[in-house]
Amino acid sequence: MTSEGAPRVIVVGAGPAGAVLAYLLATRGVRTVLLERQHDFAREFRGEGLAPSAVELFPQLGLDEALAKVPMAVPSALELYLKRRRVFRQEFSHDVFGDQLPTIVSQPAFLEAVVAEAQRSPELRFVRGATVRELLTEDGRVVGARVKTPDGEEKLRADLVIGCDGRASVVRRAEGFEIDSEALPMDVVWAKMTAPAFYGDDRPVRVCVGRGHLLITYVAYDGCLQLAWIILKGSFGDLRKQGVEKWVEELARHCPPDLSDHLRANSEALVHPFLLSTQADHVRRWSVPGALVIGDAAHTMSPVGGQGINTALRDAVVTANCLVPALRQRASPAELDAAAARVQELRGPEVLEVQRMQTLPPRLVLARAWWAEPLRLIPELLRFGFVRARAGRALAPFAFGTTEVKLEV
Repeated sequence: MTSEGAPRVIVVGAGPAGAVLAYLLATRGVRTVLLERQHDFAREFRGEGLAPSAVELFPQLGLDEALAKVPMAVPSALELYLKRRRVFRQEFSHDVFGDQLPTIVSQPAFLEAVVAEAQRSPELRFVRGATVRELLTEDGRVVGARVKTPDGEEKLRADLVIGCDGRASVVRRAEGFEIDSEALPMDVVWAKMTAPAFYGDDRPVRVCVGRGHLLITYVAYDGCLQLAWIILKGSFGDLRKQGVEKWVEELARHCPPDLSDHLRANSEALVHPFLLSTQADHVRRWSVPGALVIGDAAHTMSPVGGQGINTALRDAVVTANCLVPALRQRASPAELDAAAARVQELRGPEVLEVQRMQTLPPRLVLARAWWAEPLRLIPELLRFGFVRARAGRALAPFAFGTTEVKLEV
């Protein structure tokens, strides 16, 4: 095991899973080094949607006050449009979601807040601009990492290295974790523009379905209208060659008239449109001796339902529940590996179920074959209350998960 003054755990990546896990470990007396490759948290794309299953964790974590200071927005309702016509509207109420409502949050600001809280603990060392060059191994076990930092190169030893470093995870690549991938039919065009004046105080999430098109819009934490345009994979190149006005016109043809007019009138003010190439995968085993991966490093989620940040946060809580007792007791390597393996036992079934549920909607919406057209009329049935009730039960894992997750340490 490590010497008395050495870190017990190295967490690679300060995204939602890594930042929250490092906070939990350090505030519970576990020496932790948190490594972040970037110098800040500003990126082109970071998930913004917190489901009730994630929001309900913050009071347990003692982070509710930190979250309250972060820019956020609470949508008022979900509106579904089919062929430019509104099919139904579901209010986002406490009757539907309980105490915690879906929330749109600035993830960079959220991560800064979590890291600031974690740094109150003397057990945490946070290093920005740190790149893991390789994992250190002895006798078939990971025992640390060689890291390039702004101050030079270091060899850090630890009892456990935890990869929270996303879809391009250095940890899972270095240890050769076996991966099962799901071929996705779509990409996402992500952009912002001025929010429509006709929204007023009403801030619905609008889902607009058309043949081969799916647009999701909502007013984000900064007051701008966020656009997520889901398109067939590989089709954006041709759209981009036509110029912004042309593809905004293509987008507007599938929206309700009020939103179409707004898009056309503000196409020149579109902010930083870029393509998010989607993928979905999971590693077969989340841990090897001395190393563990969680969050997107263990299971890259499709953007359907905005589950990436939510599963990452739930992973972090369960990982802390499993590891903190073993680390506090200075467990043997075998006992620590067993605790790490327990994380997958508890989290794997929910992740796989959510990934399974994420595969159907894009295949249905984006299919352009004749046989898909009748299936796209299914949303019409949501006008009926009993159909909405059944759909709500079927989609509940997106909002609440499939298992109860509570902080136990």
